[in-house]
Amino acid sequence: MTSNQDSDRYRSALDALYASDLLYVPECWKLCGDAHCCGFARYKSRFKILTNKPFQALPLLPGEYDYLQAKGWTAQFGEHEHRVTRYTIDDRVIVAEELVSRRSGCCCEHMTRTVVCRLYPLLPVLDIDGQVVGVDDRFGSFEELEAIDTMPVACQVRAIPFDQTDVFLSMSRLIGSIPEWNFALQAYQLTRRHVFDRVRDGKARSGKSAFELFETMYFMRRLFDHDELKKSLCALADRFEARYGPDLVLTRTGTAS
Repeated sequence: MTSNQDSDRYRSALDALYASDLLYVPECWKLCGDAHCCGFARYKSRFKILTNKPFQALPLLPGEYDYLQAKGWTAQFGEHEHRVTRYTIDDRVIVAEELVSRRSGCCCEHMTRTVVCRLYPLLPVLDIDGQVVGVDDRFGSFEELEAIDTMPVACQVRAIPFDQTDVFLSMSRLIGSIPEWNFALQAYQLTRRHVFDRVRDGKARSGKSAFELFETMYFMRRLFDHDELKKSLCALADRFEARYGPDLVLTRTGTAS
């Protein structure tokens, strides 16, 4: 849960993000033939165990779940879990939040969809000041696995149309304007690169499918080299704390709720 003070800081930015209707291509879900982004069914079918039951895991910005609850918008997700993962680095705790819905197919309504759903399939690349310096088309696990196995691209949206550029930039700058959100995005992108560099190395050695390797590494708890990952995340946290000081709220050990 976020504090009342943090919720107040996030609310106006979330209001603006949820009022943004970024549409790369009208009815883009028809381009791939099966609303790929709402289920990833073609990719999930390549796993043997991980996806036996329907689920969608939607990463959330800090404070976003509380915002959805306050608005009364969590019912759209059906049976779901607010999953909070805490990862300790030195005396700091990186908190990652997800909404895991068990609803089959698309788990959100269009106008109240989460920020991650509004941005898919492109993420901003932000600098430490929250300025947009690039576009990230390796959005999540499935896009990384697709690239490693050199599969045909499932999502046909690959660029931002000119008439949607201002909407994308406005949303990206809003995310960059909250230090915790900028940090969370960069920590996510750093961790994603770490995991899939390891999967890529494993494929080079074994020749196995990236999907098979990912599932095996997941169950054997080998997706992370924790010493290496913690070192990288510590360096990122140090940079953010040096830049923002008390304006950045990172949980310290002993204070996580």
